[in-house]
Amino acid sequence: MKSGYNRGSASMKLYEAPLLVAIFLDLVGFGMAFPDVQLRAQELGASGPVIGLILSSLFGVQILASPRWGLVSDKIGRKPVFIICTLLSALSMLIYAVSTNLWGILFSRILAGFAAANVVAAQAYLADRAEEKERGAAIGRISGAISVGLIAGPFIGGLLVERGGSQLMGLTAASASILAVLVVFFGLPADESIVKGGGGTSASQSLLDFSLVREVPLLRQLFAIAAVAWFALACLEGTFGRLLALKFDFPLQAMGMTFTKPQGASGAIFAAESLVAFLVQGVFYGMISRRISDIWLLRSGYILQGIGLLLTPFLPSLGLVLVVSCVYSGGAAVASVTVNTNCSGITPESRQGELFGMLQSARSVGFLLGPILGGWLFDINRAAPYVMAGLAAWIAATLIPRASKVPLRS
Repeated sequence: MKSGYNRGSASMKLYEAPLLVAIFLDLVGFGMAFPDVQLRAQELGASGPVIGLILSSLFGVQILASPRWGLVSDKIGRKPVFIICTLLSALSMLIYAVSTNLWGILFSRILAGFAAANVVAAQAYLADRAEEKERGAAIGRISGAISVGLIAGPFIGGLLVERGGSQLMGLTAASASILAVLVVFFGLPADESIVKGGGGTSASQSLLDFSLVREVPLLRQLFAIAAVAWFALACLEGTFGRLLALKFDFPLQAMGMTFTKPQGASGAIFAAESLVAFLVQGVFYGMISRRISDIWLLRSGYILQGIGLLLTPFLPSLGLVLVVSCVYSGGAAVASVTVNTNCSGITPESRQGELFGMLQSARSVGFLLGPILGGWLFDINRAAPYVMAGLAAWIAATLIPRASKVPLRS
């Protein structure tokens, strides 16, 4: 096991470019559905808890599937797993495009959750190849690629829904994922994970296997931190479109644009959030992390998330919602990379795929609970899920110093 990691701001390697481009393309397609799913389900008659269930289904599947995909990538390599998962991602959006009822939308979300481990394979691929001193910067770059995809995805998706409906949006998203497959297939070198590792557990392991956490117990608190952060995010994203629809009259003129539907406005704000996340993760994180301890990075990230969540439902204009959303996004971006880098640094080289699969699973726990509880609370009071999630983020910030056994720099 590695005893730790060193930070670095090493420049991007040539082998990273195809992978980052592919991640960007697939996340564009994945992100296109964000502004549409909850409002489309509502139009089809779904209540708040049902909308939450549909949104949570993706993450419920991730809890089970991502660790298994990570283990498979440790055994057969990252590239084939990335290609298989991205093809499934394209299929999920094709199904979403042609669905005419809630069952079709639910099935598309379940399939998308099964396919989401392409991010796991990509993270593990970079962790395999990066030197320890470069790992933080490499993880920051791939997090930045994810954020860039989410900059374009929700915004493009909202515009496509306004102009051509959910079918046009779904077909465009599927096309982006197919293009990502081609980029990886022809442009990404074969990875070396089979030679280096081969996984740390047997092929007969159970569906819910926690051997890595037992063998590396310091991961437990970091996994819990990740789950809390994504729970807070899920409460926001699972109700955000509905919040805008209730607070503002459409068509709405704001930020120099005219939005005819809430999908377009929420897509624009998600894009701005993702732009902030990209700048923090892909550009500034290496510089910030060399000057600020991990404990304070995580603590500050949670405080910023709490501020953004608590203020969002009470803001009187879309412009203020945008500003506060960017505050929230910046905090979430810092915390995410810090958790990922520390987890990778204390995990054996041969089990990076398993690690990132379990880390995504831990985050999915937050997204599984967030939309269901958030949707139910939103039906009672539209501010309730944001207040609850904001307070949870602040509580997490106060608990971070107690995680003294986790190797965070103080």
